[in-house]
Amino acid sequence: MTAVVLVEDLTAAGFVALGLAIAYRWYRERGRAQGKLTIALVALAAVALLGRLPQSLLLALVLVVALMVSAYFVLLFRDEFLPLSRRAHWTAGVVFAAGIVDGVLLVTVLQNASAPVVTAVGFLYVLAWALLIGEPVVRFWLASNTLPAVQKTRMRFLSFGFGMLIVILFVDVLGGSALRSPTAIVITQLFALATVPLIYVSFAPPSLVRRMWRMGEENAVRAAMQDLLIFSPTRKDIAERAVFWAVRLLGGTGGYVLDAGGNVIAGERKESAGPVVRAPLHMPEGEGTLAVVAGTFTPVFGTDEITQLRAYANSVSAGLQRVSVTERMAAIEKNKTQFLNLASHELRGPVTVIRGYVSMLEAGMLGHLNERGRKAADVMSSKVSEMNELIEDMIEAARLEEGGVTLRAVDTDLRDIARDATEAVAPLVDANHSLDLDVPDRRVRVRVDPDRTRTIIANLLSNAIKYSPGGGEVTCQVRSRGGIARVVVTDEGLGIAREDLATLFTRFGRVITPQTEHLKGTGLGLFLARQLARLQGGDITVASVEGKGSTFTLQLPVVSHDGSADGARKTPADAMSFTVPDSLNS
Repeated sequence: MTAVVLVEDLTAAGFVALGLAIAYRWYRERGRAQGKLTIALVALAAVALLGRLPQSLLLALVLVVALMVSAYFVLLFRDEFLPLSRRAHWTAGVVFAAGIVDGVLLVTVLQNASAPVVTAVGFLYVLAWALLIGEPVVRFWLASNTLPAVQKTRMRFLSFGFGMLIVILFVDVLGGSALRSPTAIVITQLFALATVPLIYVSFAPPSLVRRMWRMGEENAVRAAMQDLLIFSPTRKDIAERAVFWAVRLLGGTGGYVLDAGGNVIAGERKESAGPVVRAPLHMPEGEGTLAVVAGTFTPVFGTDEITQLRAYANSVSAGLQRVSVTERMAAIEKNKTQFLNLASHELRGPVTVIRGYVSMLEAGMLGHLNERGRKAADVMSSKVSEMNELIEDMIEAARLEEGGVTLRAVDTDLRDIARDATEAVAPLVDANHSLDLDVPDRRVRVRVDPDRTRTIIANLLSNAIKYSPGGGEVTCQVRSRGGIARVVVTDEGLGIAREDLATLFTRFGRVITPQTEHLKGTGLGLFLARQLARLQGGDITVASVEGKGSTFTLQLPVVSHDGSADGARKTPADAMSFTVPDSLNS
């Protein structure tokens, strides 16, 4: 009997602890639904505790009423989520009253009745209790199917816990004397005790347990967060994805995203549809809001999901900020291109006029110039040529950005293009420099736009001379190997620091150092050279040692005997002529 007493005491203590725990939680949160569940569980705790005291008629009456009250308030707890009809409320009241009447009769008038009568009345009492508590058990279990993992499991634990109590009471009443043995009592009490942790974790699951329940959908949530951080659509698209996942995460009925000004970016604002769960969104322009219209069971069973929503909102904020930055960068790039177009075209006319008048001055068509006048005309002519080259570079850059550059590819010898480029930059060579051209004896056959390719090589050679202010040897070597033609331009000049190499081929990307700040340049030359090389199926690479010089290599596909380009990916340059696509990869 010691084991029986111990188990009964443990069961009573378990239900008392459960009642105190839910009462404390309600004291902290003060929700109406929690309040009804608190009354139900405190009533059960009272039944368990008072049942261990010496029995009396008054105590028996209290136990009968308390047990029925526990079932009735579980039904009212269900009513907070899935409202009962007026007819259902009336029926529940009748069942509640009938149950109490049965219980009172059982402990008073029928106390000394025959065993079959006691069993029958006791069965009706337990049936009334089971009807009141069983309907919410079934409803919660069915409703949990559409909820997120943690909410679903919490509701099922609650249903399973109360369901076990129903089974235990029916078995206890119908079992009669067969269940009065110590072993049977211990077993039924242990099952009753097992319902305590089931019911407890339904309203206060530990974090470790929640993580275990959430593992099945964790990958989906993580993928959604990564999607927000990687996906690069518009701001509205990001917000719409955020609303979709937030509603799914919380088990809500709808949601929306507000910007810092309170304007709806995505979703539909339906605050009247139910309680709204909000999480702040930190945006560049201020604090916005990610809001989810709570589902039926969210206020009580969705506490874990509400915490997750706030963490998810951080990913949404990062995604929105990244899209804002991307959109600003795109706008800046568009403005740069518009500026290039506007500036270059607006400058072209006046420069052409100035160039014409300078030519007339040099030719003496506007009168005879003295020595100082002729020198001034030469300087103006030189500066006009520099300005004209700059304008042409700006126009070319704008065309590249807009996809308006048209190349005309023909089969040609790369050696001839290199010779022409070398001759074009020869006037830049002074006494401190030497310019050497090294070409093979055999033809290097490529399919390119000769004029554009000549411009690329000439640009590399002029840069090699310009950035070798102390003089030295500049070489231009043409080679072909493995289906790739190469033009290698080497100098013995200033060189480039490793950390500055990435800047070279960007638009307006000049490397400014104390040694180069006095040299002229816009940073467009190498940008245009690489883009033109890539449009023809090639590329430009650089290797440099600061203080010792640089080597720039233009690579182009060699044309095979059947007329196709070898050693490179197929590009539009394989055709006789083509137009630059709308977007370029720099």
